[in-house]
Amino acid sequence: MKYLWLWLSLVGLLAGCSAPLKSDLPAEQVYRLAPVIDISARRLPLTLYVPPLTATPALDSARISLIKPPSQQDFIAQSRWPDELPSYLHALILEGLARSEGFQAVSEQRLGHDASLKLLLRVTDFQAEYSADGKEEATIVVGITATLLTGKDSHLLKQQHYEARQTHVALRTGSIVAAMNQALGEVMAALLVDLQRAL
Repeated sequence: MKYLWLWLSLVGLLAGCSAPLKSDLPAEQVYRLAPVIDISARRLPLTLYVPPLTATPALDSARISLIKPPSQQDFIAQSRWPDELPSYLHALILEGLARSEGFQAVSEQRLGHDASLKLLLRVTDFQAEYSADGKEEATIVVGITATLLTGKDSHLLKQQHYEARQTHVALRTGSIVAAMNQALGEVMAALLVDLQRAL
């Protein structure tokens, strides 16, 4: 009888271990951006080669970045972008520049040796920053440095840092992502205007 009780206890323990554990945390949410470039661009007879973006190490992730005072790096729990941020922004910027119809072609690959222009982009800021005075709000900062080169000899045509901020943003993930979308659209619009002026 003693061994029977031990055997039944062991079977019950194994059955309990085989049951799947259920988390009480909410499912991870994937957030997407859809920046709008509301600018009428003149069509230039040039191709634009945009290689993959680079980013500061803190932003080289699919997680949505937060900065807490004084300078603590954090992330929004259970929330992420569809891909690593540099890859995701690269796809969005390529699509936006192509949709503007300001160039003959926009590509992530060099179109032969006659590619007219090369655009290098580095993401320096793409985060929500908590208010230092304890207010229940955040400031969104989007910063991208752009370097425009000729395609053949890599002669420097222009280098510019673009930054957009959205202030007094509610501390809700949806509000933060919407503000990031707005700020990214402003940066992309300013970039397109400067590309057109430089040429």
